Order: sequence, then structure tokens, then C-alpha cells
Amino acid sequence: MKPSLATAACLLLAACGQPTDAPDAPRAPVPPTARQAPASPTPPQVLAGAVVPVGDDNPLGVPPAVYPPLPSRFSDPAALAPEGWRIEHRVAGDLNGDGAADVVLVLKQHDPVNRVRNDGFGADTLDTNPRLLIVGLARDGGYDLVVRNHTFIPRPLEPALEDVLESAPEIRNGTLSIPLHYFASAGGWTMWNSVSRFRWRDGALRLIGHDYAEVSRNTGATLDRSVNFLTRRVSTVRSTIDVDKDPPAVWSTLPAGPLLTIEQVGNGLEYYPVEDDG
Repeated sequence: MKPSLATAACLLLAACGQPTDAPDAPRAPVPPTARQAPASPTPPQVLAGAVVPVGDDNPLGVPPAVYPPLPSRFSDPAALAPEGWRIEHRVAGDLNGDGAADVVLVLKQHDPVNRVRNDGFGADTLDTNPRLLIVGLARDGGYDLVVRNHTFIPRPLEPALEDVLESAPEIRNGTLSIPLHYFASAGGWTMWNSVSRFRWRDGALRLIGHDYAEVSRNTGATLDRSVNFLTRRVSTVRSTIDVDKDPPAVWSTLPAGPLLTIEQVGNGLEYYPVEDDG
């Protein structure tokens, strides 16, 4: 008996996640003196905020996103969210191989101004409050704020789209995995899930893997693709939901290239690392 579309997508996503789960090359141990260096006597720098307009195509009149200033160093993750923002997700784990638990936060704004009326498809009120992805590396009893990103988890602007962040990020084996979800109640037949995997390398959070599982609701066609940017290998499986066994994966190799930072990836919902060959 064939699984449901949702079950099929989840199973496919789990299967295509295998190529990027292989452990990276062993990290060099961090000398104890480096871990125990005295804290800088200078006060933490305040990272400036930003105002990001929606753009010209804005029929709902969504106001600009106002991202707050944040300290470059903090001691208590629970207290990092500024006024009008809340911690939506908090996960901990070692990202830089020094044995200390780093922290990843997803902050979400809660401002009534960003809840706009919608008279078309979708909910009557669209919550366009934006999110911030925060990464803090543990050091000397506190955290250095090394990532403050508002593009990878995009701001909700389409009334017919479900929330793109259905579940929390995860840290495992030094890898930060961020799941995204696309389902439109109107305007398209395709639904998909993706998991982007990042590691802290060369002073930045860099993309090492991307898994993607797609189902076309009108034709039943499926696409599962897993990209391992460490090995540059790509696994692709095309099938349909009405077959009992998928065909073997087709393997290909990406050209050599640098590992992208999360800032270079941009909007995670629009990121597609391999050009579709049909």
C-alpha cells in the first residue's frame, strides 16, 4: 500500500539525507590555552540593526522589516531577544569542535503592525513578522555572536503559503541542520521539504549539504535530490507516488567550488544548488 503524500515526502527526505551525514575529516584539537584565554576587557560591540523594505510588489501593504541591534557578545541566550521579539527555537551543540556547547536561536518578532489584512486566497490575516537566525559560539562563560541572518528563513509574504519553518533546527555531529517546508494552498501544485546542513569552517557558517524532496500533487511525480558539497557528489531519484519501488539513484558530480556561507546562500526557500535537467 502506497504511503500518503506527506509520508512519502518525509520518507524520501530521510533517505536523501544519508549522503551528507558522513563525518567530516577529524578536527584538530583546540589547545586548552586557547579555550581558557582571558576575556577581552573591552565592552561588547553593538551590531547595528537594519530596516529592510518589502519591495515594489507589495499589494498587501506589508511594512518594512525592522531588525534590532544586538550585542556582539552575550552571556544569557534567554535574555538576548530584544523588546518585541521572542525566542521561537533554541538548540545547543558544539559547532566549532572545541568541546563547548554553542547555541543557535531563532528569534521571531511579535509586532501587531506586521499582521496585515488579506482579502484574497489564504488566511484573512497574514502574520508577516520576520525571523532572525542567531549563532553564538561559546567562549569564557559567554557567547560570541558570529551569525545574525534574516534572509535564510524568509519573511512570510504570501498568504497562500504555509509557514516555511515547521520544525526546529538541529545540531548533531558538529552540523547545524535547518529544515524548510513549502506548501501553497493556491497558485501551485508542487510541495516540498528541504534540509540545509551547515558547519563552522574558516570563520563562517558554510553549507556542506542540501537535501530536497518534492511531490507534484497533480501528477504524482517525485524528485529526491541530495547534494554533498564536501565530496561534490549529487544523488537524484525521479519517480512517482504510485510505484512500489523507486528506480536507482542517478549520481553526478558538481564542479569544484568553495563552500558557500549562509549569507551567500541567501533565501533558503529559493536556493536550488543543482539546475533541473528535467
